[in-house]
Amino acid sequence: MSEHDTNLYGTIHGGVVMKLIDDAAAAAAGRHADGPAVTVSVDRMTFLAPVRAGDLLSVEAGLERAGRTSMTVGVRVTAERWNSSGPATEVATAFLTFVAIDAEGSPRPVPALHVVNAGVS
Repeated sequence: MSEHDTNLYGTIHGGVVMKLIDDAAAAAAGRHADGPAVTVSVDRMTFLAPVRAGDLLSVEAGLERAGRTSMTVGVRVTAERWNSSGPATEVATAFLTFVAIDAEGSPRPVPALHVVNAGVS
């Protein structure tokens, strides 16, 4: 994150983080739907810690649920200092709902979500 993205408090503007979250969630939904998927709602957005200029952010998004045409995507954002080897800090989480669309912009079916058991015993 750069100084360009800071707010009046000197931390990264929440809207910048929200855009990263929406981009990552859209990629996860689009991959699952094998085509375009649009944001329908932000069901929950939680900012847990401030992000500072110089932080390196990691954004992880994955499907939580797939309905007939809609998908719920969970997102986790972590930050670490660019010049430190310390642990990453969880700075935000979110849940968003997407709908897959066809070329005319109408909702279209999405594949079922298959949960893979990692062999935990």
